[in-house]
Amino acid sequence: MSKTSMSQEDWNALSFEASQLFSPFSPVQEHDLFAGRGAQIRKMIESTSERGKHVILFGERGIGKTSLAKLFASFFPSTLRYIHLYRVQADPSDNFTSLWRKLFKDIHIQIQKTEGSETFAIAQLYENQPILPDDVRRELSDLFSANHIPIVVIDEYDKVRDQETHVLMANTLKALSDEGVNVTVVLVGVADNVNELVGEHPSIIRCIEQVPMPRMNASESKEILDKIVPRLGMKLDQDALWKIVNLSRGLPSYVHTLGLYSVQNAISRKSLTVTEKDVDAAITRALERVEESFRDTYSKAVHSNRRDNLYREVLLACALTETDERGTFTPLAVCKPLGAILRRDKEIEIAVFQQHLAKFITPERANVLVQRGRQRAFRYRFDDPMMQPYVILKGIEQGLVSASATDILSYPAEPRLPSI
Repeated sequence: MSKTSMSQEDWNALSFEASQLFSPFSPVQEHDLFAGRGAQIRKMIESTSERGKHVILFGERGIGKTSLAKLFASFFPSTLRYIHLYRVQADPSDNFTSLWRKLFKDIHIQIQKTEGSETFAIAQLYENQPILPDDVRRELSDLFSANHIPIVVIDEYDKVRDQETHVLMANTLKALSDEGVNVTVVLVGVADNVNELVGEHPSIIRCIEQVPMPRMNASESKEILDKIVPRLGMKLDQDALWKIVNLSRGLPSYVHTLGLYSVQNAISRKSLTVTEKDVDAAITRALERVEESFRDTYSKAVHSNRRDNLYREVLLACALTETDERGTFTPLAVCKPLGAILRRDKEIEIAVFQQHLAKFITPERANVLVQRGRQRAFRYRFDDPMMQPYVILKGIEQGLVSASATDILSYPAEPRLPSI
């Protein structure tokens, strides 16, 4: 349909369709809209094909772990027909029994009787009694034949606070592996390493595949937009595309947020081409729609009664600084972006902002940063990864990011702001 033949109703329908394709606030629901993560998918599929192997998928919040977990079965070759994926979402009240009871509600067995067969959920066998690791092993042992691929996914496993549950889960993985039970358990959670999810149980290391999920690289973030925008019959200017990619800092939810609002702003102009000005409008809208908790955390982190304080500037420099794939950075890396923000010709020394970093990891400053490592080798990251792009958007709104810096956002050759 050409632009000139579109009625207002058509434009409204296109805007609604955009809101269905982009997923700023929920996991991706459609296989064809899932972008990137090829290395993680390959490792998970390979582990699933090895009897006795289980998977732990871990990383920061907001990087798409749940989307991958929900769509995992769709990545197997179409010739493999008998894939069974059972997924539950953990919560802080869960223990070992409640987690497996949730799963057993979806796993059914068939009993042959003289009058016919009867099907019921395994959970019915454990309505009034605890579930133990040996119960799980026994129930799953003979449930699936060799040509079936059963996958059990426990999402948001990091939310489980009961420490005994982590011990029992580790014992379960080891028992399933030792007995060669035809099932793959996938634990998904927010963590910097495997020990944070299952504790230090050396005996299970050999039977688990550790799959760290880093932030998206630029090409993966770009792929999200390449998959969605053409389906709307629209196109993105290159400057607009790379501005969205660079602002999102490798977090797919921000690619979806800025992508959606940019597209909808173009639609409001009755244009099928998204420009950089649409992205600028999307920044304003994203700041307006952000959760109140983000505003409160940001305000608490940067507030000061002293006019000469540098909390806003230092936090912005932390957001702009070059990070590793897990979002961590060194104090030294903050020097260059802070110098650009303060318009200093002379290089900033760490001593200028060392006390600010020390404050950002305290409740007084909303624990906006987390400190890792040891003395003289500390690394930092945002406690909530979603706060990092928010701080950049606020910096642009407040005029703390120079015009040259915002111009650089539009160019793929310079994907990181500190490189200016």
